[in-house]
Amino acid sequence: MPLTKTDPIVEKVDSRQTFMAQYTSLARYFAVRVCIAVTLGVFLLAAVEVYAFLHFHPSVNALELAAKVETVKNESPAEREYWAEFRQANKVTYHPWVLWRRQPYQGELISIDQNGVRQTLHTRCDDQTFTIWMFGDSVMWGAGAPDPETIPSLIAGDYEKAGRPVCIVNYAEKGWANTQEVIGLMEELKHAKRKPDEVLFYDGGTEAFTAYQNGLVDVHSNYLSFKSYLDNLGAYEKGGFSYFAQTNTYRFLKKMGAQAQGQDKPVQVQNAALDPDAASTAIVENYLQNMGFVDLLAKQYGFRPVFAWYPNMAVGHKELTPHEQQVLASEYRIFPGLGPIYQAAYKRAREAHRPDLIDLGDMLDDQKNSLYVGISHLNSEGNQIVADRLFEILEQATGKSRDGHEK
Repeated sequence: MPLTKTDPIVEKVDSRQTFMAQYTSLARYFAVRVCIAVTLGVFLLAAVEVYAFLHFHPSVNALELAAKVETVKNESPAEREYWAEFRQANKVTYHPWVLWRRQPYQGELISIDQNGVRQTLHTRCDDQTFTIWMFGDSVMWGAGAPDPETIPSLIAGDYEKAGRPVCIVNYAEKGWANTQEVIGLMEELKHAKRKPDEVLFYDGGTEAFTAYQNGLVDVHSNYLSFKSYLDNLGAYEKGGFSYFAQTNTYRFLKKMGAQAQGQDKPVQVQNAALDPDAASTAIVENYLQNMGFVDLLAKQYGFRPVFAWYPNMAVGHKELTPHEQQVLASEYRIFPGLGPIYQAAYKRAREAHRPDLIDLGDMLDDQKNSLYVGISHLNSEGNQIVADRLFEILEQATGKSRDGHEK
């Protein structure tokens, strides 16, 4: 006998089918909306990440002070071309012991070899040519200057004009403190076939800036960021959600939260309790100890060391042009309290009364033209003035060696 719709069994089957149909429809409805919500969330996060990447530039990770303060709106085509290359070449890679060097780069105005060493013009390097190695930070490296207008290239040009061939190697690197330079010197001495006749250290700014940035003396640039990364390396390797803290979105939201609470500062540095007098004493004492180590290396390898601290707007008394005034004001706005650290460090270095430590902090005091593009970085005219002075200093050191004094 066939079942009818009024039979209990048929009604039970129909109710199950109806429930399953409703459940399936509800599940599809929910799944579609979840997919839409997830897609919108991904697009929103991507948009925020891109926005944060383009607009948020945390200065805490800077390896150096800016080579150029953005105060000039109308740049020449040549300047635009240079700064475009500079941005492309301004990438570092890990190097043993010294931590970082720039990546190789070949452009029209900037050339960096496979070892991270920038090109120096007017130089000839062989087994016989008088050889000078130069160490320093971005000021010696030549940030703001094309290859022909870096201080090493201009010094080499002075030797060429004097009719004396020279091999100058520019081992400077952005953000390097003097201890890094000494370690770099040790490594080069171990591996280079041709040892130097003279080694020039051109310093002053980074020694003070690293103390200002980290609240510690005798540390490299960005020490606290390196330390934080290594301290938390295990957490990063475990996976989980710790990688979110490395996104631009997280950093941007953190900065917005700090601003909302009134805690945001122009730059994040650990210098609140840094006393300029105490810091300057430690800065110079550390530098003098490094000079002692270099003197020992000089006796072992037969070169003559030269130490000079470069010109600095915060230290000298140059009559600043309107442009230079804007540059200095901008630097102090980004790095409040930096000036007293510079001034105290240079003053303490002068008080050391070391004839082998040459203070050039105020050597541009008699200049009227606009020479500074940063607090310590110079334009080509300024680099030439400094190069001519360093050429005289190097020649004096060479003359002492030729006169029979201990090398």
